[in-house]
This record gives sequence, structure tokens and C-alpha cells, in this order.
Amino acid sequence: MSRSIFLVDTFYYAVLESLGLDKVLVSTDYERRLEEALGFGFGTGGAYVRNLRDLGWDARIAVANSLALQDLWARSHRASSPIPLAWRYGPHLSRLPVARNLLHKFPHLHSVLLDQIVDAKPDVVMVQDLNLVPPGLARAVRAHTRLLVGEIASPLPPKRFLTSYDLIVSALPSIVETARAWGIPSRYIPLAFDDRWEAPTPASEREIDAIFVGSFSRLQPATAPLLREVAAAVPGLQIYGPAAPGVLADAGLDAHYRGEAWGRDMFHLLARSKMVINRHGSVAGPYAVNMRMFETTGSGAALITEEKSNLGELFDVGTEVLSYRSPDVAAQLAAGLLADPVRLDAIAAAGQRRTLAEHTYRHRAELLTQTIDDAEAGRL
Repeated sequence: MSRSIFLVDTFYYAVLESLGLDKVLVSTDYERRLEEALGFGFGTGGAYVRNLRDLGWDARIAVANSLALQDLWARSHRASSPIPLAWRYGPHLSRLPVARNLLHKFPHLHSVLLDQIVDAKPDVVMVQDLNLVPPGLARAVRAHTRLLVGEIASPLPPKRFLTSYDLIVSALPSIVETARAWGIPSRYIPLAFDDRWEAPTPASEREIDAIFVGSFSRLQPATAPLLREVAAAVPGLQIYGPAAPGVLADAGLDAHYRGEAWGRDMFHLLARSKMVINRHGSVAGPYAVNMRMFETTGSGAALITEEKSNLGELFDVGTEVLSYRSPDVAAQLAAGLLADPVRLDAIAAAGQRRTLAEHTYRHRAELLTQTIDDAEAGRL
């Protein structure tokens, strides 16, 4: 008899808007709309569900902050439909001391999510957005499952948001250390590549010389100096992601900006790119963590990323990926690869082989399964 797991995922609001999942829909076909959303390729939940099912799990998922999907589920299960008012601000309301522990008692995103978990009766619940689930809701969920797992690789919420969990998994070693110091079993599970998006075209034959995909704002002060240097060395650099026009103009990079790219649109761009310039957010500290490393290499583009303490544990630096300590070095590496298509192809192909061999969501689903087994057996 297969074990069951229920994943709680969220999408960026811009993605929900682009998919038309930010408002109530006339449709009543919840499962079809959910599969369409997961097929778009945003985030990690869909890839985990597909691979966990391949491993024999009865795996289900909710995109818990989508008004459209959660309202469809509620109506199809004759539950109270959620109140649209303030839906977008649910994650913020989760932080308010008085409001957060009452929200699951009203027909809002928390109450619908709890109804879904009660209906599914899963052996394991894995929450992929800890900020969405306040302590009161976590305790309510915990009463309806054997094991409550939290996944996070972003700034930690207050300690009380974690203490209801039986297990914390993270791609960030510092979070694993913190959780353990708080007495919560924890294990390091890196992010990965969804191999549906593997691209076979040699890097040197692709049309985009270099690409950056990520947020661009004053909250990431290292981004502008990095991309200015690269743009000067590789004029064909293209920049995608959420960005304030004023910030781009101040950085002298507005001519390189092409708009936002999410899910399959981003993967199609990576498949057309010779190389990707990567940088981590400040939360990563000394560690190589972000998903773009695996998306880049899995898509067959050459990765140029920061030098980090554990990068060599993930890739062979110099043959599978290239690393930089400063913006000028990143620019030199990018220009050098562009001028040497043989080396460009060799690094991109080696990085892709490594990712497909070790860093797909099939590998992570296997590691997650082993971690759950260890947690249930008290081995963590």
C-alpha cells in the first residue's frame, strides 16, 4: 500500500496573474486547472509531485495562495468558498499576532487549505512556504497527519513558525544548523532541475550570448555592478525578471532589459542562451544554493556563478561551471567563453551531464523519501 504525501506550495503573485489564477473562475474543473498550473514549470512542487508518484507515493499538492484554484476546490467539494477580500494579503496576515491564529477558522486561504488536508488524510504534509502557515494552522494540520515537514531556503520566519514541525529540510546549510540548534530534526536537501526542460542544442549554436534571470532592485545592490561589467564585455547580454525601470536606468542597463520570464517562458530562454550569469541573494551567505544553477546547467547553458564554499560539492569548478569573485572576473569569464566556442560547449555539456546525473528532482525525491524514513524511525 503506497504512502501519501500532501505538498503545500505557493506561486509568486505575478505568476498567478499571468496564468489567470488570481481571481475566481467560472470553470469547475479543479484537477485540470491544477495540472495546467503545475505544467507551467514554476517552482518546485509540481516536479516533486511527479517524481514522488514515480517512486510509488500517492502525492497531491495545493497551490495554497491561488484564489482561483482554491475556490474551485472548495466548490467541487461543497465546502465554503473562500472570501476573495484580502486573499492576496493572506501571507502578510499570517504574520499578525492576533489575526494569524484565527484565519483558518474563516473561509479564507487557511481554512480551505486545512479542509484539503483533512479530506486527503495524508501520511505526510510538506509545507514549502513556511510564512504562509502560522503556528495555529500548523498545529491544526499536525493533528491530521503523521509527519509535518517544512521546506525553506529563504530568510527564516520567527522561531515559533517552525516549532510545530517534525522535520525541516533546506537547501541552505545554515538553516539546517539553526533548526537543529532549536531542537528540530533537519536535513540538507539541495534544489534541483526539472528534467522535462532538458535542451540538447550545443551552447555555441544558441542565439542569446548571455542572460541574467532574477530580481533587479535596490534590495540587491551587488546586481547592478555585476551586470554592468558583463554588459560592457558582452553587449548581447539580456536581462529578465522583476525590475523597477528607474533602477535599471540608474544602472545604465535599461537597454538590456527584456521584461519578466517565469516557468516555461524562462526555460525556453535558457534553452536559447549560450551562458547564464548567476548571483545569489544575501540570505545564501557563503553557500551556493539557488535553483538557477541547476536550471542553467540542466538546460545546457554554461553557468557563471559566484565562488562559494560548497560550490565544488555540487559541480567541478573550471570544467562543469565557472566561478567569479568580482564583477570584473565574471565579465572576463563571459567574454572568454564567447570567444572560445569549443570551451563554451565543453563546459556547458559537462555541467548538463552532472546535473542530469545528480541534480534532478528524481534524485531529490529519493533523498526526501529517505529523509522521511529516517525522521519516522528517529534517525535524525
